[in-house]
Amino acid sequence: MKSTDGLSPRRKQVWNLLRPFIPERVRWFYEGHPQLHGQLWYAERKLLYETIRRSRPAHCFEIGTWRGGGSTLFISRALSENAFGKLHTIEIDREFYENAVHDYTSYLPSLLNYVEFHFGDFRTVYSSVLEKEGTVDFLILDGAEDGRQTLEQYSFFLPYMKPETILMVHDWLTAKTELLKPILENSDAWEIQRVLTPPDSVGFVLALRKQ
Repeated sequence: MKSTDGLSPRRKQVWNLLRPFIPERVRWFYEGHPQLHGQLWYAERKLLYETIRRSRPAHCFEIGTWRGGGSTLFISRALSENAFGKLHTIEIDREFYENAVHDYTSYLPSLLNYVEFHFGDFRTVYSSVLEKEGTVDFLILDGAEDGRQTLEQYSFFLPYMKPETILMVHDWLTAKTELLKPILENSDAWEIQRVLTPPDSVGFVLALRKQ
């Protein structure tokens, strides 16, 4: 099941008729925030949120904020409900970055203690952040449809990962992960704990670092 951002106009009309009869928490996973756009599907959002709530990570990272209504929203909300941890999220497009900062300041100020927005290239900006934080407890990879780029991002964070680090990778069944996928599947250092597949997801994996 997709999110409301992925619905056609006709299906949105049907959703608006049904939504009063659907529990609030279910609606939230489906709708996100009305002022923010996000791309993850229902099952992906739920897995992401529940993973953060359960594991209580301190130092969380993602590349690609976009407009802040997808993984950024569900990670930061879970951290807020944990009352612990921070998400570092980075966007290379200035307009998307500025929109996300504006929208969180305007509509979600309570989450600003749990998410820090960065602008620029992750290799430059995150180098100093990682030096300060020391470790990566949680990482989500969901960049461009480019297998080499995904592998580069993984390799950049790898020295800061430790046992119990959680890695979530979106588009698990596409070219985006074709180089990283065999590494995670065949390495003794990683345990793949959950894989979402169609029709619930375009492919989303949860992996735990064992060593």
